[in-house]
Amino acid sequence: MARLGRYLLAPLMGALMTTTGLAQGAMTDVGTPRSETLIVQTFDGRAANASAQNPMNAYAIWRGFRELGWSWLWEMDTATGESYPELAAGPAEVLNDEHTQFRVKLREGVYWSDGTEFTADDVIYSLETYIKYREQLGRVAVIANYVKSWKKVDDYTFEVETTRPAYDFQTVMGVYTWGSQFVIVPKHIFEPLGDDVVTFQNTNAVTLGPYRIKEFDPNGSWQLWELREDWERSGWGNLGEPKPKYVLYKDFGPEETRALAFVQNQYDVDTFMSPDSIQAAQSRNPNIETFSPTFPYHDMNDACSYGIYINQQRAPYDMPEVRWALALALDLQQVGISSMSGQFKAGALPLADTPITGPLYYGPLQSWLEELTLPDGYKPYNTNFGAELAETLAAQGVDASQLPTGDALEAGFGMGWWKHDPEEAAKLLESVGITKGSDGFFALPDGSPWVLEFVIPGDWNKVLQRIGFSIADSWRQAGFNINARQVDNGEFTTVQNTNARNELQINWSNSCTYNANWQNSWRQFAETYVEPADSTDALNGNFMRVTDQRIFDVVADSARLPTDDPQFLENGREIAKYLTEDMQMINLMNIPTTIPTNKSYWTNFPKQDNFYAAPYTWWSSFKQTVVNIEPASPQ
Repeated sequence: MARLGRYLLAPLMGALMTTTGLAQGAMTDVGTPRSETLIVQTFDGRAANASAQNPMNAYAIWRGFRELGWSWLWEMDTATGESYPELAAGPAEVLNDEHTQFRVKLREGVYWSDGTEFTADDVIYSLETYIKYREQLGRVAVIANYVKSWKKVDDYTFEVETTRPAYDFQTVMGVYTWGSQFVIVPKHIFEPLGDDVVTFQNTNAVTLGPYRIKEFDPNGSWQLWELREDWERSGWGNLGEPKPKYVLYKDFGPEETRALAFVQNQYDVDTFMSPDSIQAAQSRNPNIETFSPTFPYHDMNDACSYGIYINQQRAPYDMPEVRWALALALDLQQVGISSMSGQFKAGALPLADTPITGPLYYGPLQSWLEELTLPDGYKPYNTNFGAELAETLAAQGVDASQLPTGDALEAGFGMGWWKHDPEEAAKLLESVGITKGSDGFFALPDGSPWVLEFVIPGDWNKVLQRIGFSIADSWRQAGFNINARQVDNGEFTTVQNTNARNELQINWSNSCTYNANWQNSWRQFAETYVEPADSTDALNGNFMRVTDQRIFDVVADSARLPTDDPQFLENGREIAKYLTEDMQMINLMNIPTTIPTNKSYWTNFPKQDNFYAAPYTWWSSFKQTVVNIEPASPQ
């Protein structure tokens, strides 16, 4: 299965010219010089409503807005995990011992893309609007729950009071990982609308970044950004001159079509191309590169991890025995080989295992994982997972010199995962009345069929789609009747956000712990983010459906601690333990960010040996790539 894509692609690619020479004066299909245009595959395929560009509501978020258009009070250096000022002139000034009052000074001389100066008035208007319309606007809950009051001091200074001690003020009001919950909107555009801001589409949005919207496909396939002539006056113009005059976000279609376009140098950076397709493309174009030249070849340092999110508010998933049975029935080694050619890093805790989080969470909790015991006395943890995976890959023909060994095993494949034990899974299910019927599938206690609906992405995330199908196959082999339903990005988000629509879903939303400050992901574990089991109202967080009062209490208590307090970090580990011991979500692996680049037109992309920023085109830190890449030498 892992080689299927390569075999399908090879005949098609064989019909192509294999030369990577560049056409002189080549133009893109949107009318820009190819040599001046950086082209990236969109994260989510096609946008459902490309005209929706109001960041306070659902909008076409994956089209360059947070990367090129919006600008933040503070940005994150994704190479170091350190926050730095962007629109702010420096760090926030703390005004009281309780850490609830702050003063922020803005950089002067910043202008919106329509030439209007950016001032504290834009910040104050945005805060007022977030609070006033918090019940009608869909993307303001985090800030509306965080900010209590505000005051303008002068045109470039404002003060904010938070609802609780805010030791993480800069990463909530600014960027923690992929972008910020606080998108500042232009007062001069929004204020005249009055109450219509709730339905305002904000098409062809006025933006703060050094790029402005030049054109976009109303059907959602692409969006073109053009460098402003006054880019130095933009929100992050002080970072340096962006190299491309144009940046095009475009969906090149299903993976097979994308791979052909990539070989033909039609674009420069892909997003989640499966490993076998990357290998096939590399065989036809030597300018196509992975993040690392050695196994597992791809960046594994995303803040988030892939996991199976379980609606714990719905029977029978409200029983930990059922959730543990799903975990132990899952053959993650085979899933990772069939979907990712073995190029993945497993993680048993509900967060990614990275060079930053490994020493903070995984290392200290290894002995706890090894001693973890289920109520029937069974120990489910397998510390030899990585070594066993390496042995299997070697037996299947992977070059042993490319595989990690010794201490490098943990860095490459993780510290361990759960045992694959369908027999123990069946025992757990039988203990709560779930047994196999005559058809070989598990049935509910009343004898009725148990068909599990498992929602996975469609082609807009081919890697996650393939992992999802592989998981479904593994579960079927263990006796679960699975309906693996692939959906577009819009429906994927709706399922994530709606209790009545959600049963099982492969996701990453609440596992995004980037450093010692776990609050940016897990503060959503609170009663205020819980809706009734059959609710059709949209959730604004807590997509794991956590209802564990122990976790709620730890989250609430931690809000009064500085994020660098040792007890704060220990509380994060405690939350990880609670989530794991009751298997409140099945964490799978670090996100294997399979992001091949094509250096035919642009070079100096972030790589393992040149890690100046995370290599993700859908994070706001993509701005670092835009200012660091260089035009390729003429061929």
